[in-house]
Amino acid sequence: MRFAQRDYFGKKINMEGLKNIIMDFFAEEGFRVKWFSHPDGFVIQAHKGGVFRPILGKDGAFTLTVEGDEINYKVRIGIAKWMENQNEKRIEKILHHPSTEYMEVPESLWTYEMEHHLWHYVETQIDLGAI
Repeated sequence: MRFAQRDYFGKKINMEGLKNIIMDFFAEEGFRVKWFSHPDGFVIQAHKGGVFRPILGKDGAFTLTVEGDEINYKVRIGIAKWMENQNEKRIEKILHHPSTEYMEVPESLWTYEMEHHLWHYVETQIDLGAI
């Protein structure tokens, strides 16, 4: 699978708060993290070197997008090529045409665990109203 997506309708959040908790999650896991803003949402990328490079690929990074507004939004998680700097066209593609940007990666327990852990963390924060 290229990416996983969850849609949220009527669950109000603070977008800045959501961005911050996701970035904190990856930072606490030892990833290098950066984000890019777009009028339709934002993109967060988390990159980790060392033994994880073969799993994610040389330029692969966990990539999370949030698209929509504070009440109706969608969150996608997958692996995409690491962006060295702001690239409006690429950010637009990742938000609006994810199938072209997310990479197919071999199933591995580590990527599954990271994705599962991140979904659980994000949804818990949303349900608690922490963001």
